[in-house]
Amino acid sequence: MIENDAGFDGWEEYDLLTMETASALFVPAVASLGELLPHDGLLSPEELEAIACGIASQTELWHPLAHTDTQHRRYELIYEDERMDAWVLSWMPGQGTGFHDHYISSVGLCGARGVVREDMLRYGAEDVTMDLGSGDSRCGGPGYIHRVTHSEGSPAVTIHVYSPRLDWVGQYRLAEDGSSAARCGPVATSSPSKLVAAGALEHVLERF
Repeated sequence: MIENDAGFDGWEEYDLLTMETASALFVPAVASLGELLPHDGLLSPEELEAIACGIASQTELWHPLAHTDTQHRRYELIYEDERMDAWVLSWMPGQGTGFHDHYISSVGLCGARGVVREDMLRYGAEDVTMDLGSGDSRCGGPGYIHRVTHSEGSPAVTIHVYSPRLDWVGQYRLAEDGSSAARCGPVATSSPSKLVAAGALEHVLERF
């Protein structure tokens, strides 16, 4: 179930992708994924999983984007077009996400190095926990709620692919009185007001 985050005073601490400055906008590392993309148009969860596995199997694609950073969980945009984006995430001990969904986006993920733990949030049933090691993969449609935490590796590296592009996420918390709370917000921001001022979120909703 949703955990009570002791001492939690704000949402920013658990933002999935936290930028240090508003000017640090992302530029894709590669211009094309070639034959890894099956067709034009939005992609199914199974197709996203296959793309994530294809990227993970090509070390030369993701290895330059992996980071060993004990202070911040790192993420790099490897590819983006109008219907999808693909990310390389690096995880060190103690780093992880809270429970979250991907709004209207489907997701495919694959382990590239080390091991991360994925917890699936399920209502009225036991939570599902599994380890994702190198070559292990998962996928899900909109409403797929999970959290991911580091387990083994310095760093552990995972590939995450989304369609439509991941612009918004829903985050889930449990208050001290047992009530739940959710927030939908833009990805890649620890300060939405700064990104708005910088124009980084301009026209973001037009993607959908």
